[in-house]
Amino acid sequence: MTSYILLEKIKVEGANCIAGITYGFPAITNFLGFTHALSRKFNAEFGVELSGCAIFSHEYILRTNEQYDVRFIQSKRPPLTLQGQKYRAEANKIPPIIEEGKMDLTVSLLLECQETLSSVDAEKEKYRQLLIKWIYQARLAGGSIQQIENISLWNTASKLNALKRKLLPSFVLLDARQELQQHVENKRNIDPNCKLFDLWTDFFAYKASAHLQEDGKTEWIRQEKPNLRGWFIPLMIGFKGISPLYDGHEIENNRDPNYPFRFVESVHGIGEWRSSHRIDQLDTLIWKYHIEDEWYLCQQNLTNIEKQEEIEQPKPLSQQNDEFDFNLI
Repeated sequence: MTSYILLEKIKVEGANCIAGITYGFPAITNFLGFTHALSRKFNAEFGVELSGCAIFSHEYILRTNEQYDVRFIQSKRPPLTLQGQKYRAEANKIPPIIEEGKMDLTVSLLLECQETLSSVDAEKEKYRQLLIKWIYQARLAGGSIQQIENISLWNTASKLNALKRKLLPSFVLLDARQELQQHVENKRNIDPNCKLFDLWTDFFAYKASAHLQEDGKTEWIRQEKPNLRGWFIPLMIGFKGISPLYDGHEIENNRDPNYPFRFVESVHGIGEWRSSHRIDQLDTLIWKYHIEDEWYLCQQNLTNIEKQEEIEQPKPLSQQNDEFDFNLI
């Protein structure tokens, strides 16, 4: 039986909010990387592996300046040189301006366990104490974890209403790739030559077209977004290999030559923010790793999503090709 660990209201300061070519929220890989780091320690201590996580957002603040447009707050960091045993800032040198996107956020993470957790009070308290220790030692999306409100254990998914009460008010992040696929199919039935990138941006970009009126004046008419109910956002969901898989010792300056190495490129999809009071099943919320050939993706509910007919064989954006495979994305 599947068990769950709820990390309630984790406050993170200085998290990275740039993901691939999008910004506004960390990539899914940040949260699954955090889950994997906890899983290695949790599995070594208790023999229980954490297989994925659901993401609930309570609050976020982008560190930006708003003038005529929105720009990230820049930071100046002096270059460091090794002086004795320590790295110190170089004297009399102007620090370079570093472009970075940072945000402060409060999230709750629902971790899925592959084995049943102990129901003994002493053992459950040991779970909590070690998790708190490991969480404060870690970083989430590159940000510092300032506070975690509580850790609760759930050995059954039947207490869904009680779980909702702990999470509200919040929004859960869902994978909306099926909505993207449906939109692409509908548009290509009308215009087979329309570009996938343009159809992807239909979900979140402001678009308008000019129409010439009878009096010679031009009227700009806003293009409506796809006829869908929900709050849809661009989302980075993993990576696509753009090179062969090399032996780790073949690549110079490889971080860990004991593992194979491959150059990759970001993969983007569509996500949906849905109010937590509308969830009715926990296993559909859990993001997990999915690896197939050169694809390294984060997906939800892999076992329950019906296999759909393959559209086209995908290629990375760097090859300037408009083909995509929605079975993988």
